[in-house]
Amino acid sequence: MLHSERIIRLKRLGVFEKLPDTALRSVAEKCKWRDYTAGELILSRHDSSTDVSFLLAGKARAIGYSCEGKAVIFVDLKPDTMFGEIAAIDRKQRSASIEALEPCTIASLSADDFEQLMVSEPSVAIATLHHVVAEARRLSERVFEFSTLVVQNRIHAELLRLAGEVRQQHAQVTLSPAPSLSDIADRISTHREAVSRELSRLTAIGLLRRERGKLVITDVGKLSELVREAKGEI
Repeated sequence: MLHSERIIRLKRLGVFEKLPDTALRSVAEKCKWRDYTAGELILSRHDSSTDVSFLLAGKARAIGYSCEGKAVIFVDLKPDTMFGEIAAIDRKQRSASIEALEPCTIASLSADDFEQLMVSEPSVAIATLHHVVAEARRLSERVFEFSTLVVQNRIHAELLRLAGEVRQQHAQVTLSPAPSLSDIADRISTHREAVSRELSRLTAIGLLRRERGKLVITDVGKLSELVREAKGEI
């Protein structure tokens, strides 16, 4: 990859969007660049590495596994996403594994270089704070759902969250490709049979429609209402 292309890719990251070109060029030179194949492990939970990483192409997943091998999906990462910043800040072990869902391009910056960058470039420090706070809010919401909602309502909340990730928001949203039963189950700490039953029920009442390789949420507003009612917000 050409040096100029690397700079352009880094510029797309929210954490670097206000960074002067000279500083961005220095970041590109200090980063370690690597491509990963689909299914390859990018970072391992409890690993002692402390680099902060930037997903510039492809999709990846933050995930953990129990002693019995049960998967716990934390979040799917899309292009132009920063990850690994927690270990870069506190220099402790990784809290989750990162696996490539498809071919990925990753740029990684050492914790020391990232810390110096935040000190010298306030825009990077502020953007990092915004990113960390957004993640804290997202995880707090997930903990609340796990603690207060029954499985049926957790499935509704996860479908609504997936719908919110679709760029074109309408009353009807198409999830393509459709999330697998196992993926939804691993996201909300249940089993695929429970997900299958609830998706079938939602399909029967017309709130979902299954198409070839796709899952259509026919009324996002109604789904949102179900979630807000379960959370006691209406």
